[in-house]
Amino acid sequence: MNNTTKYHSLIIAVVVLFAMMTVSCEKSPEDNGNGTDETDRMIDIRTSIEALTKSPALDGNGEGNFSNGDIFTLVVSGSGFPNISTSYTVGTTELSWADLNLPEDAGNVYFSGCYPVQGTAVDGILTFTVSPAEETDLLLAEAVQVGKDSEDAVNLVFKHALHKLVVKYVSDDLTDAQLSEISTSVKALSSCGIDLAKGAIQNGTASGLSEVGTMQGSQVSCFMVPQEKDNVTLEVSLGDMVRTLSVPDNDQDGRPVSMLDGGRCLTVQINLSSDKIELDGVQIEGWGQQGSVDGDIEL
Repeated sequence: MNNTTKYHSLIIAVVVLFAMMTVSCEKSPEDNGNGTDETDRMIDIRTSIEALTKSPALDGNGEGNFSNGDIFTLVVSGSGFPNISTSYTVGTTELSWADLNLPEDAGNVYFSGCYPVQGTAVDGILTFTVSPAEETDLLLAEAVQVGKDSEDAVNLVFKHALHKLVVKYVSDDLTDAQLSEISTSVKALSSCGIDLAKGAIQNGTASGLSEVGTMQGSQVSCFMVPQEKDNVTLEVSLGDMVRTLSVPDNDQDGRPVSMLDGGRCLTVQINLSSDKIELDGVQIEGWGQQGSVDGDIEL
C-alpha cells in the first residue's frame, strides 16, 4: 500500500469516527432535553391557604402558606388506576412522575390535598369527626387537573372546610372577671364524609348529634361540620342562670339563615346582666363574614 492510499484510508477512518461520535451525542427520543426521561421529571407541588387557618405562616387575615415540616395528605387520582394517597412533608418530600408508576394511558391526572393528616379512607371516603377536646381546623384542597408527565406546577389551594362558631359576651353591669366565668356548651352534628379525590366534603353526610365544644370565657369559638342551623344549640350558663339558645331564622338585616357552610363563620353576640341573658345579634360572614339577628332572651 503506497503512502497516498494510507493517507486516504486515514481520512476515511477519521470521518467515520466523527460521525459515530455525533450520533451518540444526540438526545434519545425519550430524553426531555435535560438528560432526564420524562417519567423522571420532578412534580412541582405548590400550596397556598385561603383566609382563617391555624397553620403557622399566616397574615392577619389568616391567609398564608404551610411552613417547612408541615405534613398533609396528597391524593393523586384519575382513570385507569386506583387513587394514590401519600403523606407530603413541605420542604422535604420530593416526588417525580416515575414515583407514581402511572399507566401509559393515564391521560389527565388530578391532585388534591387534606390537612392535617387524617385516618384511613374507605373506598376513597374519609369519615371526619370534630373533636370537642381541641379546636382542630380542617383544610381541603380541591382536585386540580394536570397532564401526565407535565412540567406544569401543581397549585393546591387549601380552603377551610369547617364552619367556625364564635360566641361573644357583653354586659353593662357584669365585670370582666364575672364574664370570664361564663360556660358555653355547643351541640351540633359532629361528623361528615370527605371525598379525598375531590378534596371536598360530601353533601348531606353530616351526622352524629353531640357536644362539639364546652368552653369558658367572655369570647369562645369552636369548629363544626357544615350543616343546617337548626341542628345547632348553645347552652349558656353563669352561676344559677342557664339558657339554651338556637340560631335565629334571619340575620339582623332580615336575610334568612339556613345553612352553616364550610369556610364561613357564625358570630353570636349575647348580652348578659345580673338577671337575664339576651341574644344581642347573630352575624355570619366568610372567614371572613354571613349577617346579624336581634332578639331578647330572659331567664
